[in-house]
Amino acid sequence: MKREHFDFYGYNAPTWGGYYHDGVTYFLGEDFRSVKRYKEYKDIGFNMCLLQHDNGYNGEKWETCSTKKCMDVCQKVGLDRVIVEDKRLKELCKEPLLVGEGGKFKTEDELMAYLDECTKPYRDHPCFYAIQLEDEPIYKYLKEYAHVYRALKKLLPKAELQCNLLNMILHSQIAPDPNNLQTMDKDLADYLRYFVKESGIDYIMTDEYAFRGRNRVSPWTVPTFQVFANVAKELGIEARMVLQSFSQEACVTNKEKPGFLEGSVAWRRITEKDMYWQMNLALGLGFKEFSFFTYLTKAVKNFRGKWVGGAAIDGAALLNYDGTRTRLWYATQKVIREVKAFEPVIIKYNYDNAYFFFPEGKDQKSFDSSAEALLSDVKNIPISVKTPKYPVMVSEMRNGKSRMYMVQNIGNPIEELMYNKKATVLDIDLGELAGKAKFYYKGKQVERQLDGTILKEKLGIGQAIFIEVE
Repeated sequence: MKREHFDFYGYNAPTWGGYYHDGVTYFLGEDFRSVKRYKEYKDIGFNMCLLQHDNGYNGEKWETCSTKKCMDVCQKVGLDRVIVEDKRLKELCKEPLLVGEGGKFKTEDELMAYLDECTKPYRDHPCFYAIQLEDEPIYKYLKEYAHVYRALKKLLPKAELQCNLLNMILHSQIAPDPNNLQTMDKDLADYLRYFVKESGIDYIMTDEYAFRGRNRVSPWTVPTFQVFANVAKELGIEARMVLQSFSQEACVTNKEKPGFLEGSVAWRRITEKDMYWQMNLALGLGFKEFSFFTYLTKAVKNFRGKWVGGAAIDGAALLNYDGTRTRLWYATQKVIREVKAFEPVIIKYNYDNAYFFFPEGKDQKSFDSSAEALLSDVKNIPISVKTPKYPVMVSEMRNGKSRMYMVQNIGNPIEELMYNKKATVLDIDLGELAGKAKFYYKGKQVERQLDGTILKEKLGIGQAIFIEVE
């Protein structure tokens, strides 16, 4: 797949204006399925639109359903690539057997007729682009999930199918045998290879939310990004990522609900620094499509009993419950604009490798963010970095003989947000590349003066400088 542009969208597009609290439905007084609200969704920088949950389709009367209403609004505002959640097709992805004796359908023709009937109402809409299939399928679903994918591609060869796969959070769910586990990165890579082989899909995609409760960065974020980048490179396909734009209260551990996350916050609030941290990491590892979870604050709260389930914190997504913009809305718009400005330069580059550097006397285990990073065994690293405080990742991308390097401070942004730590000055040794390098920062080409082969670059946590050598 050769791209000319990056894609951006948010989970979920504006809804009817309701939310659900302990099983009771409330209306906020405004139906957000309007030209004004969808233009606002587009204005943040999104060029695609996802319709799911209250906006999803489940076979109801087409002319009066929410999916059609939203697609019609998308057409008016110029969001001409819409992803439709079809809940019936999601359920198919979890069938133990789709076709054959004991299966959901006796023959492949019966399956194809069902898919044809399901998709008929929305597939000819001018804004129809894709169908969202089951989210985060566990390993045992992959074979039949892939069958659904192949059948839909046969029926609708020009349609995109959104398949968001699992990451490293649930090790036993990404392995074929939970009692015979490899290392988590190897089992995840095998899970991805198996799905690609079975489905014929030309990309892999996941969600990965770095910023946890207790002000930690998940140690599994960087390796999850790396595994997806490595497998995409190996198979010659594209990698896509869902970035964190929400905060959520945790479930309190108790005897009735064992295994739930402890504490009052499972994922902390996201700031502009965090958004740069995620986006630079994804750009540097060659990802080509970026979505954000969530756009609206999740509309479900549950405080019944001794546990809190799925309760999103108002004010921590891109829009509040009442539809007002948060600071993160503006920060995300800014970051997307910078990525789009950088797009003509970086989009032609594909990921090749990544290297890590640590302060003297420290190693990868000294920091949450790098604790499980996959360290390269490449010996002749073209760029080296001396870092006084934080872990640094250098990624290498290639386009023919040209190369693009990203040098990113991957420390924990909370150090600067709460503890008033300052940006750190890195000594970046470009070696023989020094006389050939062009530099880019926040989407723009910038001038830099070198001290011999050394670039002294002041980088806040999450920030990155990109270095092109043509």
